[in-house]
Amino acid sequence: MNMDQVVEKFCRYSGETLDGENLERDELCRSLCRECLEEIRARGCCWDERGWQALESLAAAQAFYQLALVDGCGEPDYVSSPELKIELGDRAQRAKRLWEEKRRACGKLLPPEDFYFGQA
Repeated sequence: MNMDQVVEKFCRYSGETLDGENLERDELCRSLCRECLEEIRARGCCWDERGWQALESLAAAQAFYQLALVDGCGEPDYVSSPELKIELGDRAQRAKRLWEEKRRACGKLLPPEDFYFGQA
């Protein structure tokens, strides 16, 4: 699996540019991509090209979801005045749906999350 491919897919999913304008933000995004890729590498055992591409997409979607959660921590759900109430879009929910779809697509490539091997 290729980190550059994960970052490229992450940029497509999230709309982030990672162009060096905001180095702190760029590093946060790259760090999330790296962490998600390493987590999937630790869980998966897929050795063919098509499987790698699917897992790269999963890592990118997971990183996007985590970024949306981080971004949403300090934002209000809505802005209002006595005459008007504006609900802000829920980027985290949309990112979560994308991540869940990518995870379903990789279902056969990853071991079950609830699998336990040991003595009872």
